[in-house]
Amino acid sequence: MTEIIRVLLIEDDEDDYFLTADYLSQCENPRFQLSWVTNGEDALAALRKKPFDICLLDYILGPENAMDVLENLKANGISVPVVILTGQSDAQVDEMVMRAGAADYLTKTEIETPRFMRTMRYAMVRSEIENERLERHKVEQQNKAKDKFLAHLGHELRTPLTSILGYTELLLDDEKSQKIQQELSIIHTNGKHLLSLLNDLLDMSRIMANKLELSPRNIHFSAFMTDVHSLMNLAAKDKGLSLTIQSNTLVPEQIFTDPTRLRQVLINLISNAVKFTDSGQIVVTVSMHEGKGLMSPPKLQFDVEDTGIGMLPDKLESIFQPFEQIEDVMRANHGGAGLGLAISRELVHKMGGELTVSSSFGEGSIFTFCIHPGAINEDKLEQLSLTSPQAAVANNPNLHVSGRVLIVDDLREIRRLTGHLVSQCHATVGYAENGVKALEAVLLAEKENHPYHLVLMDIHMPVMNGIDALNALRRHNSNVAVVAITAASRKGLKQSLLDQGFDDVIGKPIDKAELLTVLDKYLIRTYGPTIETNERDSVLHRHLPKDDANQRKKILVVEDDYDASELMQLLLTHQGHDVLVAHTGNEAVQSLKESSFDYVLLDLTLPDTDGYSLAEEIKTFQGDICIVIVSGYEPDKERMSQLGIEEALIKPVSKEMLANLID
Repeated sequence: MTEIIRVLLIEDDEDDYFLTADYLSQCENPRFQLSWVTNGEDALAALRKKPFDICLLDYILGPENAMDVLENLKANGISVPVVILTGQSDAQVDEMVMRAGAADYLTKTEIETPRFMRTMRYAMVRSEIENERLERHKVEQQNKAKDKFLAHLGHELRTPLTSILGYTELLLDDEKSQKIQQELSIIHTNGKHLLSLLNDLLDMSRIMANKLELSPRNIHFSAFMTDVHSLMNLAAKDKGLSLTIQSNTLVPEQIFTDPTRLRQVLINLISNAVKFTDSGQIVVTVSMHEGKGLMSPPKLQFDVEDTGIGMLPDKLESIFQPFEQIEDVMRANHGGAGLGLAISRELVHKMGGELTVSSSFGEGSIFTFCIHPGAINEDKLEQLSLTSPQAAVANNPNLHVSGRVLIVDDLREIRRLTGHLVSQCHATVGYAENGVKALEAVLLAEKENHPYHLVLMDIHMPVMNGIDALNALRRHNSNVAVVAITAASRKGLKQSLLDQGFDDVIGKPIDKAELLTVLDKYLIRTYGPTIETNERDSVLHRHLPKDDANQRKKILVVEDDYDASELMQLLLTHQGHDVLVAHTGNEAVQSLKESSFDYVLLDLTLPDTDGYSLAEEIKTFQGDICIVIVSGYEPDKERMSQLGIEEALIKPVSKEMLANLID
């Protein structure tokens, strides 16, 4: 097919016009479609009326010259490439027109030479490249604006969600609210659902901007899958469904992947299975597939099968598209923004696999994906053996004990589940997310003469595992009772952990009866059957609770939203801390001039300053103060590091998050 190039000739000499037109008409490929105007004003009108591929502009046009025309075109946003035609070559003029924005220049005697055609071609190619660059820049700016908008939207939504969820939690815990527990639970559930939709939206934004990164590390696979089972089993039981996690092959003892994102995919698929299954079961099958050399590494496959409503064949691909939902599913009011599966597919792709689905309408669906598990040691393959969570866990324990318990687990949801059971027995609960944090918490509590009486320590954690944390505690002469919590079930493991110095061992998922036995053994029973005298004396001597006054912290909350600041003050006051609120940077500075604080909880967006600048100023008043960022935005980790800030909370902030942080 013959290419057609649209040329606008801006030339006030009729003879030069005929010369140029005659030459262009003789070209067969490409073909030229020539339009002629004699001045800059007509040229601008022609360029506004229809598109041209290139302009040929005479340097002298009566009272105006090429510089005037170029400036006028630029001022009106015309980006077509312009080649200047001159009567004779002049280096000074040539340089001047190029600086003014011309694509190139030619003498009129070169019109019938090969250089003329090359110049035209090069000018158009350069213009296309420049247009593409400008278009990319435009898209980048639009993406930046969108990202900024979504970040702002996230912040604006997270702040009121803090109040909604926080006050609902307080009311749920208040005995005076027993008559409206069902209504409060509905508010709390829907608030958390709104938060999950917001998180999905922000995740999808990061994926589309190619800004979502994985943080892989070694994880104990059986413990990881047991945690997933614990988290999702109650949701299945609430609908009368059974949830089974099984393996038809040996699986690695450890895998190398991002546990947060793998957990997100599995929970999303299991949640969908529960949502769209009214009776029957959900079965998660794990299988290991050996690799075939470097080009085909080993893969770990997950199949999530349900006996739910299923899907029609023509709907199977659309469910992975962002914001897509099947119409009859939407009519059934199952909720969601239609982002979960799109996010899951992208996450699986980043983990080295693909997410697919097979389904039969009315009979159920199977979602399948594989991930690269990292380097696999053939000598460390094991059976995946998980114990189903006990139904009794949901019941209220009858044991009433006194003492302080530190729960150490890298998974927040598991810390929360365990903490809930322990607090039901009326013990005081603290939290740590790894061995290093646990070591710091125990030693600090003992230094302040307010020790922990029991540590429930997960074995497999990042930064410092449970065994190393125990050894570090004993090197520091701490004699706190430490109970290992592990999902591993290999023969001899319990005795091995006892030999390494643990006082006891509890399996995952945590059995209520086992936990009550441990609490009764290492804490003080405050009512109920009396324990043996000699055992009681031993426990009292080792674990006698101290005065709570030493645990009280002085906290400054810097937050411009009055509802959010009042809620945090209320939550922290209920935990026994002294709390002062500042709504601006100036108020915060004035408070620091008048008193010292243990913690500053600092919002990043304030009416008179930004949080980072205020943090830097705060350090000048009290260098050893612990500053914690509390914001609806993802904080800048590099900026935090520069300011010596180690902790950040993303809104909405719950009472558990604050208890976990300030202990």
